[in-house]
Amino acid sequence: MSKQIDDIEEVYGPPVPEDDIPHPKRHNLEPFRDSSKTRVLRFWLNIIFLVGAIIGLVVYFYTDEKEMAKWILLGSCVFKFVELALRILKI
Repeated sequence: MSKQIDDIEEVYGPPVPEDDIPHPKRHNLEPFRDSSKTRVLRFWLNIIFLVGAIIGLVVYFYTDEKEMAKWILLGSCVFKFVELALRILKI
């Protein structure tokens, strides 16, 4: 067993203590770049999406109008896609 450890140390070098291992910078620690105008718009687009999704689910499960519920859910997803595009493009 010791021979295997010696072979590994020969190839890769001695073990490094965990405190000395460099860690990459985390992306989510970067400053928030959205303007307040975009943030407010994204907030309202998310609210519209959530309300539409709740209404669509209620219509789907509590009425016989399955087709209308699908259109309501699809329409609310459009608002989510617009919000997602604003977030990704950082407009």
